[in-house]
Amino acid sequence: MKKKRDPSWAGSLKSYPKRKGKPLSPTERMVDSTVSEWYSEKHRRLSAEEAAMVNSARVPGCPFCGSWNFARDGRRRDGVQKYLCRSCGRRFNPLTGTVFDSHKIPISEWVEYLLHLFEFHSVVTSARDNRNAHTTGVYWLRKAFAVLEGCQGSVVLSGDVWLDETYVSVDKKDRVTKGGKSLRGISRNKIAIGAATDGRSLVVVPEWSSKPSKKRTLATFGKHIAKGSRLIHDGDNSHSLLIAELGLESEVHPTSETKGLPDSENPMDAVNEVHALLKRFLREHGGFARRDLQGWCDLFWFIWSRPASRMEKVAKFIEMAISTRKRIRFRDVFAKKSDK
Repeated sequence: MKKKRDPSWAGSLKSYPKRKGKPLSPTERMVDSTVSEWYSEKHRRLSAEEAAMVNSARVPGCPFCGSWNFARDGRRRDGVQKYLCRSCGRRFNPLTGTVFDSHKIPISEWVEYLLHLFEFHSVVTSARDNRNAHTTGVYWLRKAFAVLEGCQGSVVLSGDVWLDETYVSVDKKDRVTKGGKSLRGISRNKIAIGAATDGRSLVVVPEWSSKPSKKRTLATFGKHIAKGSRLIHDGDNSHSLLIAELGLESEVHPTSETKGLPDSENPMDAVNEVHALLKRFLREHGGFARRDLQGWCDLFWFIWSRPASRMEKVAKFIEMAISTRKRIRFRDVFAKKSDK
């Protein structure tokens, strides 16, 4: 069946139609000229500043064989430094093997894309604003997930630590029904996301269960909370093993007591605020596949964490991307996957 075209989506600027073999009318020439100017502005060539940034990146050995026996091998036309590995004989540049490997759009285009992500824009609206194809936004999102993978691994919370769970629904195709109706409340149709914060840092991780067990909670947060800290929580039984193993002081505030309290009087407000922001963030991307939930949590963590300045955050992400040896291919992102 032929897909219906969404009239609200105009495609990329480059997709502006031109009639082959037929002269354009004065009006069409004006439109064509304007669109060409837009395209040049939104998709500029690699600048001298970007080439200098790329060339300043540390090269951690040959991306193909790992050898440090390599030498400079001239520069590309755009000014990017090339290298020749004397061990395997292959040529590369500072971006080879990173998420920017073989990129066709300058890295500078990522600045606006990342700012939109950090401002809770959806991938669809960001692509629309940037006049990029929707697939470009999705492809770059997979790259962002790859760069941020494991970013929370070294986080350790200490002192007063607030811990609680919030929930998202499973994918529609996985929802369980009873009597033709979806199960309500905390059921198999929900996925718990555990969030813990000490006010300075944050850990937010999907627990892949509607009701986390004691062992799962310990496995999720055991390495992220310093021994002897004070755990401020709602008294859920799944927290008991974590408290015992880490020797935590327990301060319990049951939901029955805190429900309806204003934020200023709610002892769980620190983690409730995280939940509210996380839910708002995920609502902007409501159609995301739940298998990517960890990637979305990592992205939220990066947005929440320091530096607070969005421009500094963009710079930090780009530096991480250049130093991270992970290559994401377009064809792999959009290859048909089995639902099994």
